[in-house]
Amino acid sequence: MNKIVVENVETYSPGDESASVTLRSPFGEIVAFCHTCTLKNGDTIENHLLALDGDARAAYFSDWPEELKREKSRERLEKIGPYSYRGCGRVIDRMSGLVEVLGFRIELGEIPCEGIVEFECMRVDI
Repeated sequence: MNKIVVENVETYSPGDESASVTLRSPFGEIVAFCHTCTLKNGDTIENHLLALDGDARAAYFSDWPEELKREKSRERLEKIGPYSYRGCGRVIDRMSGLVEVLGFRIELGEIPCEGIVEFECMRVDI
C-alpha cells in the first residue's frame, strides 16, 4: 500500500500552518500531526508516517506456545493521547525502523528484532 487518504484536516486556528489530520487506510484510521500543512480532505499521501519518541519491542519470545504467539501477533492500534499510539504491527524494514499496522507504515526508529513488534510513540507526524 503506497498511498493513504486524508479524511479530515483541522487547523489549530484559521491561517495556522499546523493541523490535526485524520488518515484512513482500508483497515483503520489514525490522527497525525502536520506542520506546514497544505493537505485537504480527499487528498492521498505517501504511506510513510514518522513517530516521535517511538519505542518497539518483540511481541513474544520464540519459545512461547503457538496459541500465545498468535494472540500476541494480532494487529492493533490504540490511541492513547492526541497523537500518541500504542499497538502491534509487522516489521517491514528493520534497518529503516519501519512497521506496518492496519495498513499504515510508521517509522519508529531503532527496532530490536524482525517479525511482530509491540510499539508505543508519543506522536505520529506526517
